[in-house]
Amino acid sequence: MTYIRNRKLAFYIALLYVGFGTLSVCSVYPDDPFYGEWSLFGLVITFPVSIISFGYRYAEADFLYPVFIIQTIMFLLTFFILGTFIKRKNSNI
Repeated sequence: MTYIRNRKLAFYIALLYVGFGTLSVCSVYPDDPFYGEWSLFGLVITFPVSIISFGYRYAEADFLYPVFIIQTIMFLLTFFILGTFIKRKNSNI
């Protein structure tokens, strides 16, 4: 917990970025509740974290659980990468 507490900004940035990518991937098909033209722009903006989920969704459009698992892994990777670059000013790490 202290790791997350020391890297709050990285946590929030990763949460928003990957969350927007997840919402974009889950809104690609016309049967999806949030379907719209905005999802293509969301996929382009969040390309690095949503490409694997989009590939899965393109191959298998029915199940969303694997998309959430893939995006959770991408969130953790993004958070750890951002956590190494963004540090608190008062931190001695």
